Amino acid sequence: MKKRLLSVLLVLCMVFSLMACSSEKKNDQSADDEEYEEQETEKKSYSKKNKKKDDTDIENAPVEAALRPFFLEDPTIYYDEGLVACIEPYSVNDDFSNVVYEDYFRYMFDPDFEYYSEYFDGIREGLIKNNFVVRNDNYDEFFDVYEGNRYNQFPNFITVDSLMHTYHLYFSYLMKNTEKDYLADELQRLSVAMLDEATRQYSELKGTRWETAALKNLEFFYIGAALQDSNIDMPIDEGSFEDAVNTELERINDASVIEICTITDDYEDYTQYKPRGYYEGDSQLEDYFRAMMWYGRIPFYTDNDDLVVCSALIVKGLENTGSESWESIYNVTSFFAGVSDDPGYYEIKDIVDECFGEDADVDKMADDGAGYKRFAQSMSELTMPMVNSVPVMDGEDPVKPCYRFMGQRFTIDASIMQNLVYDSVGEDPSGNDRMLPDTLDVAAALGCETAEDILRENGEFEYDGYTENMEAMKQKFNNDDSTLWNASLYSAWLGTLRPLLHAKPDGYPSYKLNAEWNKKSLETFTGSYAELKHDTILYAKAVMAEMGGGDMEVLDDRGYVDPEPVVYSSFVNLAANTKNGLSEYGMLDSQSQKDLDLLKDIALNLLAISEKELVNEELTDAEYDFIREYGGNIEHFWYEANADNIDEQLVYSYQAPCPVIADIATDPNGSVLEVGSGGASTIYVVFPIDGELHVGSGSVYNFYQFTQPMSDRLTDSEWREMLDPKWDPDTFELIYDDVPEHPEWTQSYRIAR
Repeated sequence: MKKRLLSVLLVLCMVFSLMACSSEKKNDQSADDEEYEEQETEKKSYSKKNKKKDDTDIENAPVEAALRPFFLEDPTIYYDEGLVACIEPYSVNDDFSNVVYEDYFRYMFDPDFEYYSEYFDGIREGLIKNNFVVRNDNYDEFFDVYEGNRYNQFPNFITVDSLMHTYHLYFSYLMKNTEKDYLADELQRLSVAMLDEATRQYSELKGTRWETAALKNLEFFYIGAALQDSNIDMPIDEGSFEDAVNTELERINDASVIEICTITDDYEDYTQYKPRGYYEGDSQLEDYFRAMMWYGRIPFYTDNDDLVVCSALIVKGLENTGSESWESIYNVTSFFAGVSDDPGYYEIKDIVDECFGEDADVDKMADDGAGYKRFAQSMSELTMPMVNSVPVMDGEDPVKPCYRFMGQRFTIDASIMQNLVYDSVGEDPSGNDRMLPDTLDVAAALGCETAEDILRENGEFEYDGYTENMEAMKQKFNNDDSTLWNASLYSAWLGTLRPLLHAKPDGYPSYKLNAEWNKKSLETFTGSYAELKHDTILYAKAVMAEMGGGDMEVLDDRGYVDPEPVVYSSFVNLAANTKNGLSEYGMLDSQSQKDLDLLKDIALNLLAISEKELVNEELTDAEYDFIREYGGNIEHFWYEANADNIDEQLVYSYQAPCPVIADIATDPNGSVLEVGSGGASTIYVVFPIDGELHVGSGSVYNFYQFTQPMSDRLTDSEWREMLDPKWDPDTFELIYDDVPEHPEWTQSYRIAR
């Protein structure tokens, strides 16, 4: 079996910690308190080869629709379900003679032309082979390609990539504004109120059996409050309290180690507290990030007596301070990212009321041994979470039931990945453990045969239990269950991408009917997925340019929309739900409402054009104008999303470039899996217009997946620096190029720039 140095060190640390504190764990409980004795929990024996998956690992996703003011509506079907695509098959002649393009662009496609540019080497060959080709460009933004085409009068090819990227820009913009304008201040008010309540509870419970738990809660909420306000006064003057909270604050701000947490007496991954995503660089959002991460990660385990008491006290504290503040934060963030993977206030409140009585005070609860026994038993029977987010030892269950104050959210992809890594699956024939997942796990579980083939080629199905668990994930998630796909904007975003994972039938344009395009669609899925993980990294358990032209000769620059009617229909629903939900919460201004309506209109236009293309119906001049001016439309959203982030006037795409990065899984032995989107690449495609073959270009994702030391989780600024090679200004030689390689499965349809 593969040895893990860190695991050995963690075991030794745990042994010494238990030896040091064993005498403190046994308090002076009297003989007449037998009913209150802490229940011993039998440790489960473990064998990787014989471990059987518990049914709870693939239970239904947690949903609290009845408790939330807004729930995503079932999607409206905007596309024609009876449409039968009927485009005749086509191919490009070996001499490129049957492709129509303006003579002005001969330098791009004719190697015999005296002014042919080597910059376009490989484009013609790729188009002949597959009817499309992607060049490894690194444009700062997706609209750059389309606006360049418009000015040069080269035909646009509108991609799903560019539309999904535009949604990412606006999603992160809306989420960031919601956090800055409302959630950050509301969380600080909640922390202060809960700190005051924890102080009162500690005063009442000092000298009782619940004193230790009350002190833990006091530490917990002081740390949460101090992460947003470092000047907050300490509530008690005790050396042990000060040492404990300062230790935690130092580890959180340092964000570099795995250590025993003073609250839980268990391991916590403090590297998770490094502000990443769009939180980086904004002091208010960085503080909010750390505080929300603290409230989302720290588990109050149901097999630990003190932590069980902590859960009851927190629920009573929320009742006394008014739970409205907690509920408003939780509901809004659930709308964006989904409901908690762990039991929270709603679930625990019912148990507290049932076991202790609705009006019980904490001092009476502390004296109610029978009530506590019922409470502890009920807590031990809570639903298991589906995703593990904390370091666990070899032989321990990867997921343990617990209460979390503002738990991180259940996501479909995380559940899939959790069931396809160690120790949900065993060793491969070489004795290796699968410590990190692959983004393709998600695509395969959602029905993508191309992703499954790649995973097989890479040996992933050789891990013991991987095949069985993959089939279970398909059964669970490869469906149209609205409970799953309407649970949040996160789920709806992921659901919008699902049609890309399935091969198209005959009658679609020929570029979409080969295996290489299936891989290209898979990269669209993974690229948008990387942006989704970036935008929800805290919650998930990871100037308008003028549109004029000029006095140039008018060329035939009629473009094409990649026909994906189902995707565009889903996108209309995604934009509508975003608008309706945020409006319901009172968090959407009039300009944002107009922008979301514009996104809907863009998708509806793409849908209508797609369906015309698929049945060979001629487009109107207005529709060709829409394709021609598409770059200006999506540039508008880039400007809206970034204008407030730039100190100077926002004009150029390099001022707010598109590359983003997110770590989505952790190997506690020291590494994380990063998924990222680089600068936009250019795709060239041959498509039919009026019985002729034309060629155009558009922008697509540059997807990356690689491992990184867990102590060095990447921020967007660090990622963008990695993507920027350094050249010697005198010799023009490359002196630094630390850009990771694209995944191997993308190389067959890509060419170097």
